[in-house]
Amino acid sequence: MKALIQRIGWLLCACTAAAGAAPGSDDIQIPVFPYLSTERLVSLYEPLRRHLQETLERPVRIVTSPDYRSFVAAVAQGEDLLVLNAAHMARLAEVDSGYRSILQTTNPLHALVIVRAEDPVAEVADLRGTRIVTPDPLALITLMGHRMLREAGLTPSTDVEMPTADTHNNALTLLLGDDAIRAAIVSNRAFTTLNEGTRARLRILADGADLGGIPSIVYQTGPGHEGADRAFLTREILHFANDTPAGRAMMQTLGHGGLREVTEADRAVIDPFVPATREVLAAP
Repeated sequence: MKALIQRIGWLLCACTAAAGAAPGSDDIQIPVFPYLSTERLVSLYEPLRRHLQETLERPVRIVTSPDYRSFVAAVAQGEDLLVLNAAHMARLAEVDSGYRSILQTTNPLHALVIVRAEDPVAEVADLRGTRIVTPDPLALITLMGHRMLREAGLTPSTDVEMPTADTHNNALTLLLGDDAIRAAIVSNRAFTTLNEGTRARLRILADGADLGGIPSIVYQTGPGHEGADRAFLTREILHFANDTPAGRAMMQTLGHGGLREVTEADRAVIDPFVPATREVLAAP
């Protein structure tokens, strides 16, 4: 397979050789959108990295960006062999940059409104006048969370303050560590990856599962990788995720269930979120 074009802007996350070693010109870099901390992403996707490195017989590294906006910009400028993207950003990359979504997770993504376990608040409407922390404004979960607030009769940034954190787990850390924060909006998948002790300190106030149909992660190939590359990756990653012990364990840890091929119906489900995604990207 052709070597991946290297670009300034990716934050190197996983080292397949000695710590601090520079990537080689033949290394394959797999960008993962920064919905969790760098360390957490590297740990969670290590089984996939290792499997692809063995299969492709090339050094493979997991990379990400400091924030969602820079991730979108970096993906748009590249021709990555494989990108693990958020559903709305993946659709944007398809429409604007010639990427092709090939696989998506089987368990759907939805937003959760989380409060501390001891908080007596009974419903989302009772959060009026409080501070609710969300991930990056560009996160699909943030857009979903805004919808949940509106359905509860609250206008985001008017009836409630909406500070943001760069990742889902950082949003939960703020909730647990700052009494000025009353609630956090994060994904069900991010909540799943918490250890039992942390989950015990939190409570799900509201669950946006009724939206349904949105995948947690979409696997994409770049515009320079079509035909044999795309078919090979589709087949190989499906086999890894659904048929191997390491792949099934990774899917379970992530709460993704498994992987399946993307259909046109899947694209139609995510299309309503594309205008809001463009609006956030256009904001200063």
